[in-house]
Amino acid sequence: MNATTTLHVRRAGRDGVPELTDWTSDDPVARIGADRLTAEFATGNYRPEWSWVAEQAGRPVGRALWWGRSDADRPATLDCLTTSARGSEAVAIGTALVRAGLDAFGDGAPLEFNVDLSPDWTSDPAAVAAARWRHEAAHLGGFSRTTERISFARTASDPQPPRSTRLRFVPAEDTTFRGLFAAVASGSLDDHTNDMVAREGVDALADDDLEFYRSLPGERGAWRTAHLPDGTTVGFVIPTRTAYDASISYLGVLPEHRGTGYVHDLLAEMTHVHHDDGQARIVGTTDAANTPMRAAFERGGFTVTRVRIVHTQ
Repeated sequence: MNATTTLHVRRAGRDGVPELTDWTSDDPVARIGADRLTAEFATGNYRPEWSWVAEQAGRPVGRALWWGRSDADRPATLDCLTTSARGSEAVAIGTALVRAGLDAFGDGAPLEFNVDLSPDWTSDPAAVAAARWRHEAAHLGGFSRTTERISFARTASDPQPPRSTRLRFVPAEDTTFRGLFAAVASGSLDDHTNDMVAREGVDALADDDLEFYRSLPGERGAWRTAHLPDGTTVGFVIPTRTAYDASISYLGVLPEHRGTGYVHDLLAEMTHVHHDDGQARIVGTTDAANTPMRAAFERGGFTVTRVRIVHTQ
């Protein structure tokens, strides 16, 4: 960035909507286009007051769009960070945009910054460069942890996996699920789980997980615990929804039952629950390091749709 040129970052507001919707970018990173942004301004998932513009010499050089639930008073994720600059200038502008949002939204649930890339992004030098400057801007701007996640999807027209014949699934109370959240944390391959246990302890994780999954769209009555014929608990499933699709939100196998393929039984059950409910598309995400869950998605007829780099406070 030219040292003599002042960078000004401001909240867009209603008067800044044209700047937000007219913005274009050729970066090989998923971005929010004008049609979607306009539609979601109407729903309240994106809002002008949650959006930021960076200016230099009176012209826009960067944009940051935060997403949140339509009934929320604070966003949850930075979904789109773009700039017309490259290299170190992109890092500087991105850092300023990230910091402005984090400072403005203050204390509350940890915020995230999602960078969505194609499944083969590491073979594209332009995509690698686009991910790199965003990574630097995220950490310089205030995010502290980065996880690579793999997103999957399947449709009702895809062959469905066979339903489990060795497990039975039954409803349970919140207290049972809270205990299971704590139990499956041992030996977890999930980065968020391990980070929170290390920082706040397993009881805080269990409380947070229960509160979070109860807050998601979908039917609480669809949650099930999984048992062997003799009544032994093996794990549990939590089918819910994102703001847009049916979701494989959480499945857990108790540590003493891992390595016996029950993950496939649990995923198959959730797949049938959603498709039997008339859901045409089901999505799911797992950490790239969680190879057993990745294998389960692939065996269950799910296809990789994107790689998501998640930066977290």
